Amino acid sequence: MVNALFQGESERYQEVEQDVIHTYKFITSSRYVTNRHLEQISIDAKNRISRIKTDQSWQYVLTYMRGVFSLSTRANTYDEYERRFSYFFQAMIEDLLTLHDSLQEDVSNYRLFLEHVLFLVAYDADNVKAPWSQLLFRIVVDMKTEHVESVYTFLSKSIDTASCSRALALTYSYVSLLAGKEVTALSILTKKGARYQEQEVNQHFQLLKERSRWRTIKQWLTVLFSHKTKGHYGSLQPIIDEMNTALPSPKNEQESIWNRWMLSPNYQRFLNYTQHLTTEEQYELVERLLPLLEQRLDHLETAKTYEKLLLTYKKYEHAMRYFLKYEREPLRQRPEKEELLHALCKHAPVLARPVYHQFIVRLVEKKSRVHYEQAARFLRTLQTLYSSPEEQVLFREYVTRLKKKYRTYRAFVEELKQIDL
Repeated sequence: MVNALFQGESERYQEVEQDVIHTYKFITSSRYVTNRHLEQISIDAKNRISRIKTDQSWQYVLTYMRGVFSLSTRANTYDEYERRFSYFFQAMIEDLLTLHDSLQEDVSNYRLFLEHVLFLVAYDADNVKAPWSQLLFRIVVDMKTEHVESVYTFLSKSIDTASCSRALALTYSYVSLLAGKEVTALSILTKKGARYQEQEVNQHFQLLKERSRWRTIKQWLTVLFSHKTKGHYGSLQPIIDEMNTALPSPKNEQESIWNRWMLSPNYQRFLNYTQHLTTEEQYELVERLLPLLEQRLDHLETAKTYEKLLLTYKKYEHAMRYFLKYEREPLRQRPEKEELLHALCKHAPVLARPVYHQFIVRLVEKKSRVHYEQAARFLRTLQTLYSSPEEQVLFREYVTRLKKKYRTYRAFVEELKQIDL
């Protein structure tokens, strides 16, 4: 390692130097290396570190990473074995992240940890291959709020946004957003003069979305993606669609949002997109969407979304028709269907009756003990849907007809006797 940045780092490196060299040689070996081999390299490095008696294992992990990275830089081998080095550093970062929550509990130790990471970030600020920006980004995503300002202050004093690496610019920008510096965050990205991929700034836009900063999102789109003439934003599209539902937008844009939503219906995104609509507008939209969804009920997520909409907007007549037309296996129902059926029984028992009539017949026709047992349970439920004395008479007549129709189904008749019917 070229220079020691921290007190005791030279001594720590001497402890692990032979291990670091071993790992480096393994990574740069000429033989073919699979992901399984790379995993073994990472596990071996972690095991070597774990044998060191210390309460500050994170210091040795950072020293180990820096040692391997320094060797790759000095020998100019990083580019040749980029996939291998990237895999190794990612594995070591994941190892550090497992310590992150416990580290935050000890404030003084956590500050020391952050100081080490930040100094490494600053030292290799312009090195596009350095793993520290990625490490810092992963840390700040789950960092407690009280530490954000100090990280932002350090970066603002130490980093030249014009010359720093692209990865560091993205991390610095995200930290600025966390600190509430939206203008600075955007300025950091634009100073690089580069076009960003949607996935690179997904976390930035997600944070703005969580804070309902819709106009800021619109501004960022204009600045960062002015080259997108067709307006397709890849992984950012759901956020953009939600922005367009929150801000005034032309009718044709609203239609485009729901046309895209129909390509992959999802209930949570429906909630996100409709939270800014009035109740009346929501009901009008649901009336328009339900027939379209019904055409695609063979897709599981579409069916779940359809069921949740029927439940949320109390479309009980639709629910009755849905069960009668599409439910072929009443013995095995998903939680969404069970919830909808329960609501139908509770709020519209008259509409639930034909559903149970059909369920019972379909179960009995299966001619197996397990289906007979479920049919008997459904009969008990059906009985509760006939509440008044007059309705109970109707129920008894129904049971009589059922027994007569299936009198040769002895096992089923026995099940009815078990429940006193």
